Amino acid sequence: MIDLKAKPFYLDDEAIAWVNNTKESMTLDEKLGQLFVPVGYSGDPEVLDNTMLRLHVGGIMYRCGDSAEMQETHRYLQEHSRIPMLIGANLEDGGIGIAVDGTAFGKQMQAAATGDPESAYRLGKISCSEGAAVGCNWAFAPVVDIDRNWRNPITNVRTYGDDPDRVLAFARQYMKAAKEENVLVAIKHFPGDGCDEVDQHILTSVNDLSVGEWDATYGKIYKGLIDDGAQTVMVGHIAQPAYQKYFTPQHPKKLVPATLSPELLQRLLREKLGFNGLIVSDATPMVGFSCAMERSLAVPYAIEAGCDMFLFNKVKNLLISSHL
Repeated sequence: MIDLKAKPFYLDDEAIAWVNNTKESMTLDEKLGQLFVPVGYSGDPEVLDNTMLRLHVGGIMYRCGDSAEMQETHRYLQEHSRIPMLIGANLEDGGIGIAVDGTAFGKQMQAAATGDPESAYRLGKISCSEGAAVGCNWAFAPVVDIDRNWRNPITNVRTYGDDPDRVLAFARQYMKAAKEENVLVAIKHFPGDGCDEVDQHILTSVNDLSVGEWDATYGKIYKGLIDDGAQTVMVGHIAQPAYQKYFTPQHPKKLVPATLSPELLQRLLREKLGFNGLIVSDATPMVGFSCAMERSLAVPYAIEAGCDMFLFNKVKNLLISSHL
């Protein structure tokens, strides 16, 4: 059970009462909608009314328009949604992650190359201040993967490098800036990308470290940021066989992405690392997710496995679900 008084929420009795009263007043359709974070492509009020708002989605991420368009769209959504929405964006390298006219600060590896964690603070400050200015309250950042394999097509310049201590130090500075701008972070991609040469868009990636190796590297980073109050963790379509077998010795040999693994989400992330915040899946149209099982099974199974929110469902699927 989530403890709303504890880290990272720290809610008082009045705030907890609002949460409980809101949940009690929600319809089944509203509760269902809160699980999903679709991609938005139009800021037209009629489209917003008949898709996102009618389906009561819990969050959204828009493909970039200019800052005026993003601000207007996000304001309309918040003003017309009965339950405040999470507005996400890939704020990894500047305000450009949410608006085409935002500031392009630089990739995380460029910040790390300075050797000064203050560069990560500046990256977070520019990214999150510009994001907040147009209505974003949820940064899908920082990337806390480790650049263990330079051939990896996903990590590379998106990481703070191959030294876990440096990754942790720089990510902490980004988080500090995000907190100052009242923007939630989503540290990603749990349980850690960068070991193999696989693109999660086309195949499930594998973090092949032993339990001890993982604890000393990725585990050290996640534990440090969780202890510092990271509010959300984004889970990648990445298998971690050693820990899956550690918690379930009879675990089948078939590799299962973390998005579908109760061992990784509940036993490792929740119990061992003590994470009390929100777990969100990475983008689920990726083949790294959908190749594990049929999507009709994978969607509910991901939620059952431990994902609190489900990233990038198709709106038409929600339309169908709302009539079941």
